[in-house]
Amino acid sequence: MPDESPKTHVYLFGSLLNGLSDHCDHPIQADLEAPSPLSEVLNLLPMQSDRVQLAMVNHRAVSRDHVVHPGDRISLFPKEYPFFADWKDFRF
Repeated sequence: MPDESPKTHVYLFGSLLNGLSDHCDHPIQADLEAPSPLSEVLNLLPMQSDRVQLAMVNHRAVSRDHVVHPGDRISLFPKEYPFFADWKDFRF
């Protein structure tokens, strides 16, 4: 039986794209079998999670302990990206 769980897509911006291998597709597909904290999802990615300044899930700024569900869209922004003042509480 084929896997029918929705794919979680992770979009990287700016310097977070540096160092990805040529064989790494973008966006990155994370196969989540169950809801997981964003911090755990970050550890699955081919980059250092401490380089992330801001994470958005489904176009909303979230904290590192936000629970990500299969099929969510995650966008990750590095520390050199400017951010809006209303996102200050979500800065990592």
